[in-house]
Amino acid sequence: MYENLSIVYDKLMDVDYDAYKNIINQELEDRKNLLVLDLGCGSGTMLPTLKKYGEIFAVDNSEQMLAIASEKVSGCNYFAMDLLEISSLNIEFDFILSAFDVFNYLSDFEEFKLGLKEVYSSLKEGGKFIFDIHTPKKITDMLEKQVFGYEDEDISYLWFTYETENSLEVESELSFFIKEKNGLYRKLEQFHSQRTYEINDVLGEIQNTGFKVKDYFCDFDKNNKNYSESDRIIFILKK
Repeated sequence: MYENLSIVYDKLMDVDYDAYKNIINQELEDRKNLLVLDLGCGSGTMLPTLKKYGEIFAVDNSEQMLAIASEKVSGCNYFAMDLLEISSLNIEFDFILSAFDVFNYLSDFEEFKLGLKEVYSSLKEGGKFIFDIHTPKKITDMLEKQVFGYEDEDISYLWFTYETENSLEVESELSFFIKEKNGLYRKLEQFHSQRTYEINDVLGEIQNTGFKVKDYFCDFDKNNKNYSESDRIIFILKK
């Protein structure tokens, strides 16, 4: 999915990493010697925070992303695999994180349910899982804007969004123009799709899987449960 995007990923990601780190620190506090899984680790930005708590396993389905992550953060166990296969690691973790849209890339609600089951089976009793998804509003906003753009001296991109038959799904086409040392620009193209689900369906499936909902809130504000006016829902679950 991110084979081309990995080259410019860190520069273009516009998300609140610090807010996520604060949530992790609040949940894990001063615990040590944990087995921790970063599921969909991307370029590894969350790994230094997680390393404080124990031994880290980092999974992503992009070998290019893992190469970037391993250069940035040493001493982690890196695995190129799909999140629907993590039970094959045969490890029970104390804590699993799946940050910034990872579950939105699963192809449908059946895969979403399978993803929850894979995580549940990979947690120790009492273990915690934190993940997030887009709200329906976020998908609608992306479709209404349709075209996004960015430009600086080294990188520019155009991002087009398209609707599908599913009103909670968005397909994206991205064209990147990256300046090379000779002054010429290299064009890279990226296609991906994301989808989300109504919160009641998500909460129902979380409970069907066996999780306890410790908390959920929107846009990193623990007092905000107004998902119809927000962009992201964060879930804190316990086995």
